[in-house]
Amino acid sequence: MGRPKRLYPLGRYRLRVPKDAEADKAYPVVLEYTWNREIIRKTTNVFAKIADWNQNGNQGRGELRVSYGSEYKRLNQLLLARVERIDSLLAEYNERNPNQITAEVVAGFLADKPLARRDQGKDFVEFTLERLSSDYSRNRIGRSRYENGKSCMNIFQTFLRATKQGSYRPDAIYVGDMTPELLDSYIAWRREVKLNSDATINHSLTPILKACAYASEMGMMDPAINARIQDMRIVSKVSLSEEEVEFDGKSLSKEQMLSLLEYYKTCLEPRRKEFLEMFLFAFHACGLRVVDVMTLQWKHIDFSRKELRKIMIKTNKRHVIPLTEPALHILQRWQEKRAGCRYVFNLVKDDLDLDDAEALYKARNNATKCINQSLAVVGEQIGLPFTLSMHVARHSFAVFALNKGLSMSVVSRLLGHGSTDVTEKVYAKFLPETLSAEVARLKEDFASLEIVS
Repeated sequence: MGRPKRLYPLGRYRLRVPKDAEADKAYPVVLEYTWNREIIRKTTNVFAKIADWNQNGNQGRGELRVSYGSEYKRLNQLLLARVERIDSLLAEYNERNPNQITAEVVAGFLADKPLARRDQGKDFVEFTLERLSSDYSRNRIGRSRYENGKSCMNIFQTFLRATKQGSYRPDAIYVGDMTPELLDSYIAWRREVKLNSDATINHSLTPILKACAYASEMGMMDPAINARIQDMRIVSKVSLSEEEVEFDGKSLSKEQMLSLLEYYKTCLEPRRKEFLEMFLFAFHACGLRVVDVMTLQWKHIDFSRKELRKIMIKTNKRHVIPLTEPALHILQRWQEKRAGCRYVFNLVKDDLDLDDAEALYKARNNATKCINQSLAVVGEQIGLPFTLSMHVARHSFAVFALNKGLSMSVVSRLLGHGSTDVTEKVYAKFLPETLSAEVARLKEDFASLEIVS
């Protein structure tokens, strides 16, 4: 029996020398693949003398000798990395397209042509504009966001052209060539050249990040790269985060909370009733964020000390929250139906890996969308003048606490804000009311000091 034919070729380097080669002259090192008796070559930027080249080195792949000079190790590493990358791409291509490798396919990989690319040569700006158009046509975004998205991508093209970072044209880049490093450069350019604020830059990143997330889902982008890209928004200690948008009055009054409780008591839909319990838990657990409700584990709960101890997903900091009796009662209800489960609430699968940024990102979006859609229906049925969502629970707790006279610093700590500055920005309109209440406590002592005419 003969040796079985390889399913894809492996590359090796050769020194391309003529028949009348000269010992003192440097010749090009070429990357060579042989397939179906055809030889496919690609010239490198490395040149070497015959004496400085070892064709049998690196297990027959070829390498530079020590005599080449001080750069021989670095160049050998670069050459090896390149051939291994192409070998790997050919292996992946064969797995996706069995027995379809040809000399043309190999040449395409060597030339980095669309045929050999994971993204099939799709332009990123074009891809993003297609996503924007699709979202707009399905009423997922409004006209304003659609037009703003197109404007942002025009500026992104200007950036590529100005910084010469296009991959196949001065103002164009393939989907698969998008990297966190490129976006870092884009952010710096918008800040230093365009003089944009952090808020404006974050706004400009929105269509880019959404397009990258979709490209990852379609297999056009490495999920690990996308996960890093999704974390590219600028975070400032004193500015409002993406989640903590300027408070817009969407909080429940005591009367509205009572209406919500009455609805809960008469609700006949089991899943909606569970969502309401999660909302009420978030409220009673000092405004716990939805992502932390979603990822809450039984190990985070200390029933004896009536505390919740958890590393918060957004801040990555350990946070201790005192648990009120209503919060404990909700947890006890869920203990009965979630015994032996990892997560307290059934919003994610027990095998969710919190260290997998991509998986966590998808789970958070899916869970938030699902619960908020149900809560929105509840809000409409009890006559709220705004859309009910999990984040309303957080705002409601903060407003209740401030109106009851808790200090801004205490509320800030309970909410898990990075600084009191953030809390004050979000709930600035409640400061006068709270301050007035504090001053009113001095009324009796100040009365004796009053000027009486």
